[in-house]
Amino acid sequence: MVDPEREITWLRRVRDLSHLLVAERDVSRLLPLILDAAIELTEAERGFLVRVLGRKPSGGFRFKVEVARGFDKAALQGGQSKVSRTVVRRVCEQGRGLVTTSEEDRDVLEISSVQARRVLSIVCVPMRLRGEIRGVLYLDHRFSKGAFSQSDLEILATFADQAALAMETAELLAGAPQADRASAASLRELEELKAQRAAQEEAAAAVREPAPRRRLRFGRLVGSSPLMCKLYEQIERAARTWDPVLVIGESGTGKELVAREIHARGSFPTEPFLSENCAAVAESLLESELFGHRKGAFTGAVADRDGLFVEAGRGTLFLDEVGDMSPAMQGKLLRVLQEQVVRPVGATASRPIACRVLAATHRDLREMIRSGSFREDLYYRLDVLRIFVPPLRQRPSDILPLFETFCEQAGRPGLKLTSRAQKLLVGYSWPGNVRELENEAKRLAALGLQRVSAQQLSPEIREGRGVARARGELSGKTLGEVEREMVLAAMAECQNNKSRAARQLGIPRTTLYHLLERYGIA
Repeated sequence: MVDPEREITWLRRVRDLSHLLVAERDVSRLLPLILDAAIELTEAERGFLVRVLGRKPSGGFRFKVEVARGFDKAALQGGQSKVSRTVVRRVCEQGRGLVTTSEEDRDVLEISSVQARRVLSIVCVPMRLRGEIRGVLYLDHRFSKGAFSQSDLEILATFADQAALAMETAELLAGAPQADRASAASLRELEELKAQRAAQEEAAAAVREPAPRRRLRFGRLVGSSPLMCKLYEQIERAARTWDPVLVIGESGTGKELVAREIHARGSFPTEPFLSENCAAVAESLLESELFGHRKGAFTGAVADRDGLFVEAGRGTLFLDEVGDMSPAMQGKLLRVLQEQVVRPVGATASRPIACRVLAATHRDLREMIRSGSFREDLYYRLDVLRIFVPPLRQRPSDILPLFETFCEQAGRPGLKLTSRAQKLLVGYSWPGNVRELENEAKRLAALGLQRVSAQQLSPEIREGRGVARARGELSGKTLGEVEREMVLAAMAECQNNKSRAARQLGIPRTTLYHLLERYGIA
């Protein structure tokens, strides 16, 4: 039984290392970084990153040791001769990791090549991406017979999948020939979107006029601001792996739409995409919805029912507002993520699951962990990959293109706005984010007008709450400078009453505290 505190430390480290790998785009620097991290996680003496190069005509795997490192982060010479090819072959053929302290894999120590190298412990895991083995992490120890445990195997397997994703991302950016075609096409789409945005800005600068509004899309998402381009990169990366993703952002920012885009660009886009709002279902019903139930398990259970985890098949299950789960449900979800099985309510046996889990919340889970209302081990299980969906107030250049899109969807394409109405829409802080903008567009479209003036806008927008109330001109200022002025203006008008200032800005009070700290406002 693994120590819970040690498991949390491991999970936290895997999450941190995974996020670190994402930032490294140079393959030659990335591979040693991956191996050093794996050695650190397992406290191995030596490590080897083995690249799988495909199959031989005979059907066997071809592989090559790309990097060999010691615990002191020094490169090892002759890496090819230090790895047991029999061990690597077994991991590739069986598609699972092995550790020599398990009964099932203890015979590995009897392999002649292992004995010849006087190795006492081995842990070896495949590096998977979209069901395909891209490589192997091979770690050993010559001085400790029980150096690795089953827990090391599990945590290393999670890390190995993230390492495979980081490798492919770096290769895609480098234009490597082994890069996946579908992923390369998605990346090209993203680069083309950035190029279109840059071309618009360059053309506008040449004539010294504001950039023309051209709606640029990434799937069903609209926007070409730098923050949205960063979001698209995160979506593209998440779509290429099968690990859990935590989508964070304020209410109304479009977290479910982001999850749907990850699913649509993933390995099984034709499989189901199912979602459940954990805050909208009573705890007694949520367990049945997610895990299923057996006939007679409770009043009203007149027939067996598969839960969403099973119904999703090889598709995606999106758990919205996961931060609103009760502690008991958090524990049950953690067990499902750990064991990849569910037990329906009233059942005596568990059922395996194959779906991918995406979770979302508008809450600050780290603060909830500190207060004891959210499990830290569940947080690190969900936060393998993290995607931040920016609030609308931080990407004002996307507001008018989004408004036009919503008007089209409401059956009023080409609805005109006066110059004053445009400025008010862009200057408003949109506390309800994209959802609030969509509702405003639908309301205005229903009026049947050919041109919308400032007077037709909702009262809170006409009052100019947000950027429009910040002092000074906005031209030439960075987003951070504008945001700081907004906070200063609100605090001054509210006599430093933080609760009132947060309401005026249309943001949660916790967000205001973060902004005050970020900009050094006392």
